[in-house]
Amino acid sequence: MTAGEMLGRARKSAGVTVADLAQMTKIRASIIAAIERDDFDHCGGFVYARGQVRSMAVVLGVDPDPIIAQFEQQALMQPAEE
Repeated sequence: MTAGEMLGRARKSAGVTVADLAQMTKIRASIIAAIERDDFDHCGGFVYARGQVRSMAVVLGVDPDPIIAQFEQQALMQPAEE
């Protein structure tokens, strides 16, 4: 399961909408939706994306460490931008 899938599942299990999560985390809804699709291109870079993933997990009440580990693994598999 990808980091985005893990976060989407946690959000749905918590009964939280994307709009609710955006309000709770101060992360734009469009960024949350992109993260749940594993599209990290609009997050402002690796460090920002990692922080946003962590914030989402914490607010949803799930352990952020496995999700961060999966995110980092996915990031390593991405081709380098030229």
